[in-house]
Order: sequence, then structure tokens, then C-alpha cells
Amino acid sequence: MDRIICITVFALVFLFVASPLYAIAQVYAIAQDPLKTLQQNIESGISVLEDPRYQDTSRKQEQLKILYEIMLETYDLRLFSRQVLGRHWHRFSQSQKNEFVKVFSEFLGKYYLGQLQKRYSGQRVNYLRQQIIGNSRAMVEIEVVWRKLKIPVTLHLSNRTGKWKVYNLSFLGISAVRNYRAQFNWILKRESPQQAIARIKNKIAKLDKKSQLES
Repeated sequence: MDRIICITVFALVFLFVASPLYAIAQVYAIAQDPLKTLQQNIESGISVLEDPRYQDTSRKQEQLKILYEIMLETYDLRLFSRQVLGRHWHRFSQSQKNEFVKVFSEFLGKYYLGQLQKRYSGQRVNYLRQQIIGNSRAMVEIEVVWRKLKIPVTLHLSNRTGKWKVYNLSFLGISAVRNYRAQFNWILKRESPQQAIARIKNKIAKLDKKSQLES
């Protein structure tokens, strides 16, 4: 599949399972039915992208901030980071773990949500089915409608704090956790945890610089 489509699908899923509206009724729904909650929230997420106020280039950073807050509310990024690092997680001190989660989350937000701002063009999501696995895990299957293509996506969710949150996603055999684990496994065989963190910070700085040039 074309690399642009892959990036856009990841970006779409990062947003489409999110919602900026977390009323009491929705919190209850999350605890009971992750698929139904995702389905209810989709229009809220899309509305941020389609809001005409953010079509002005000068307001793109404001829009990105809102999308990033949505992402933080929806994803268990600490669990995602831990799975990405795999056996290397234990090499990190507690402060390094916290810093890694912070900067890795920032990189994911600025990269994928930034791509989504550029490439979103009315794509939609169909919600298919869910599987509850015990009290704390669930799997939801959806499909992203891209032009005439229907791309199947599997979302893995955990319920560690009373809220269902996504900790991995995969489509067409591409797993976000496996993809990043392979990259960090290569890096951490050659570099220290602090060097790996510095590498991510460098990528963030490059994204910031590129964003400033484009604004």
C-alpha cells in the first residue's frame, strides 16, 4: 500500500477513536461498551477537523493542540510506550520512563496529527464488531473508508483506570507496537536510554522547525 495512505490511516485512527466530550453518560458507556462509545464519539472528532475556523493557516497550531488533547484522553500512551520498548523498558530509570512517555507522545501527536491536518479529506469510519477480553482488555474492529477502499483496522484497548483506552492498532498486518518496537530495539542495542530520548527530541525539533516554515 502507498506510504501516504499508510500514514493517513494511522493518523485517522489516532483521531477517530477519540472525542473531546466526556460527559458522565459517556464515561459510563466507555465502561460498558467500547465499540458503541467509539461510534458515538466519531462525529465529535471529525468536527474538529472540519471546523471552518481552523481552515485559516494561522490557526492550525490551535487546532493541533485540541487534537493532541483528544489523543491524550483516548490513548494509554504509557502502556503503548512500555510495549514499544519491550525488554528495554527495564533499562530506563523511573525518570527516564516518564520522560520517554512524554516525548514519544509529543512526537506521535505532532507527526501523525500534523499529517492528518494536511491530508484529511472527508474520510469516514465504519464500526464493525468488538470482543471483550476479560475485565480489562477489548478488541474493536473498524474499517477506514479511503476513496473507494475499505481498509480494516483492529484496535486493542485496555481498561486500567475505569476508562477504555487504546494501546495498539494494526491494519493490513502493520502493527503500531511491532513497528516502533523494531525501530527502538535497533536503536537501544547501540545507544543508551538517554540517547534514545535525545533522538526523539531531535525529531520533535525538526517537526517544529518544519511547521514554522510552513506557517
